[in-house]
Amino acid sequence: MRFFFPLVLVFTAIGLGIYAYLGGLRSPTVGLETLATPVLLAGQPFHGKVDDARFGELFRAAKVRQDASPTPPPLANLYYNNPESAHDSIRAFVGLLVPDTAAALPTGWRYRVVPAGRRVVAARVQGVSFLLAPGKLYAAAQQGMKDLNLTGQPFYLEQFGLDEVDVLRVGVK
Repeated sequence: MRFFFPLVLVFTAIGLGIYAYLGGLRSPTVGLETLATPVLLAGQPFHGKVDDARFGELFRAAKVRQDASPTPPPLANLYYNNPESAHDSIRAFVGLLVPDTAAALPTGWRYRVVPAGRRVVAARVQGVSFLLAPGKLYAAAQQGMKDLNLTGQPFYLEQFGLDEVDVLRVGVK
């Protein structure tokens, strides 16, 4: 019993060290922006349950495509309903951020465009693991909308880059 307290302290220190190493202590920056240029995505649409195996396959397919590219584009996902509160079904577009429509797409892939001029609350964080970034970005964006007294629209654009800058853009009215 006398070793229990020191063991708890050691495991807590190890856990906190891992969390800090993954970037868990970094805070996102949040601001209101207007998209200056259209955002072009290449990927596959999904409509169904969040725990559907096909949903995970779409993410793996996008990651494989990203890894195969000589200049890897950021992973990008467009959600038409809030993925944090969607308990039974979700509408999404999973893929990559692309500069233009010049590249040939794999079978089943399509392009989606987010038009310029949309007002968004953008949350950005750098140097945070892909495992922790979504939770930090969604919380920061929701708090930013509350602080700015804005109402969100069902539009969530996630972008996870290899340069470790992760961005969440939430549409606002």
